[in-house]
Amino acid sequence: MKLKNLFTCTVTGLLLCTSCIKDEAPNAEADILSCILPAEMLTGTDIDYNRPYDKSLNAYPIYIEVNNGTDLTRLAPTFELTEGASIEPASGSTQNFTNPVRYTVTSEDKNWHRTYAINIHYPETKSIPTVFNFENVKTVPYNKNEYYVLYEAASGYSTLTWSSGNQGFALTGSGYAPNDFPTSISPNGRTGNCLQLITRETGSLGTLVGMPIAAGNLFIGSFDIGSAMSDALSATKFGTTFYYEPIKLVGYYKYKAGPKYKAGPKFYENGEYTNRKDVFNIYALFYEKTKDVQMLDGHITKNNYEHENMVAAAVITDTHETSEWTRFELEFDYEHYGKTIDPQKLANGGYNVSIVLSASKDGDVFQGAPGSTLLIDDLELVCKQPLR
Repeated sequence: MKLKNLFTCTVTGLLLCTSCIKDEAPNAEADILSCILPAEMLTGTDIDYNRPYDKSLNAYPIYIEVNNGTDLTRLAPTFELTEGASIEPASGSTQNFTNPVRYTVTSEDKNWHRTYAINIHYPETKSIPTVFNFENVKTVPYNKNEYYVLYEAASGYSTLTWSSGNQGFALTGSGYAPNDFPTSISPNGRTGNCLQLITRETGSLGTLVGMPIAAGNLFIGSFDIGSAMSDALSATKFGTTFYYEPIKLVGYYKYKAGPKYKAGPKFYENGEYTNRKDVFNIYALFYEKTKDVQMLDGHITKNNYEHENMVAAAVITDTHETSEWTRFELEFDYEHYGKTIDPQKLANGGYNVSIVLSASKDGDVFQGAPGSTLLIDDLELVCKQPLR
């Protein structure tokens, strides 16, 4: 809700060239901006407050990880809400979080309500799956649209929910079906379904705010819809806890750059369309978590995969077009960063891994060719220590 209102205000401001009205109507937002618990209780500060609506919970989920030994039966979180909003149960009231607790936020104007399911839990001890076949999806409603969220679930592993920029694209219009979005699935996979990433035009609203294209993307991490307009690179947070040393990222792809026009490919950059040809990107990151850096963000590619927390990266270099399923094998380069892995820190969940896939390599800065299509299937993260 927050970004939708921001987007509307931005467009209105551009069209009318006027300042905000001083005598504003009561606020119509009903959001949790932050959930506050004692700092010494938390394992990290990077909490995603913008997860999409979960139909199975009938609520917006928030997951908060606390240290082992924390008494979950008597926790009293306080909340920062959008201006004028109220929350029930009350902020600061003691609740039993051995199971998720449902909170309802009511807007200042009393016309809007939003229900959250807050899950406070101990650190995960199971790894995410390492084989990704893109067979599992659920639909999420947003701004009178429905889009796909992909996930991987396997016995003995923690479920991995992939992230994408679909929620941002949903703000550009209404009535979109799941396959109209940049990130979706196709039934024409190498085996069963496959991931389908297409760079889409965002219409007049996107063009007006300098975001005329949305590259199909998928990544392990989270997408902060609240900051997507003001700082798109910071809105993409890469990584999830991983307990093993990755060696290779292997899989299969097909790729076709955006269609050609009389002057060449229709590639958007620097405020206009040019004849530059689009390329895709596939890469994976392995890095250590520290007190100050819990997750890396979209700036990592602009910095050529350099960051003081980086341990290894695997990046595709051969990005040619192909209509046949083409195998790729990307080795994690540890030597470049000159670091060794601390086995104890690894066992304690002190490292993150992320995989990032995009139909337009520079789509994160809104450069790419509409229609560029990347299909991915049978992706696997090969690790040094066999997973049990």
